[in-house]
Amino acid sequence: MTAQVARLTEPYAEALLDLAQSQNQLAPIEQELAELKQLLQTVPELARVLQQPTISPERKKNVLRQVLAGQVQPVVLNFLLLLVDRGRIVLLERIISSFQDMARNLRGTRLARVRSAVPLTPEQAQRLTERLTQLSGARQVELEMTVDPSLLGGFTVQLGSQFLDTSLRSQLQRLALRLSQNVV
Repeated sequence: MTAQVARLTEPYAEALLDLAQSQNQLAPIEQELAELKQLLQTVPELARVLQQPTISPERKKNVLRQVLAGQVQPVVLNFLLLLVDRGRIVLLERIISSFQDMARNLRGTRLARVRSAVPLTPEQAQRLTERLTQLSGARQVELEMTVDPSLLGGFTVQLGSQFLDTSLRSQLQRLALRLSQNVV
């Protein structure tokens, strides 16, 4: 996230975080925002409506009310309506990501982005979480997993500034490089 985008998103994320904490609703609000982020990614039409500058703020608010009525707490819905009023709804996914980062920091949790060639089993994910928790020294590590068949096998992990690559694709590339160096 660029510094300019962070300057726009962080105050909103921080305000919602403060409100969630003051109402002792941090966990439920965090869960609802995660589900909303997932909804925006799986229903691109909703994201397009919210980001379309030619659609009136009132229409965007009506769409949010229709889609989310009874699905989120009033504080979350009111927050989204405020973002529409302030013209910041286009930054919603980034605001949610900032909120999630701030909430993780409060809990002492670190985020590990894991890409694997095939989905990890729950047992594999649990072992990886335990190992990353030991290595990072964090209280807890949360996995954000994606499947990337181009890795051919294995996985990659991004944990803060650390990167671990055990993918078959990477190993084959290193082998090919060594072989090409030995041929010359």
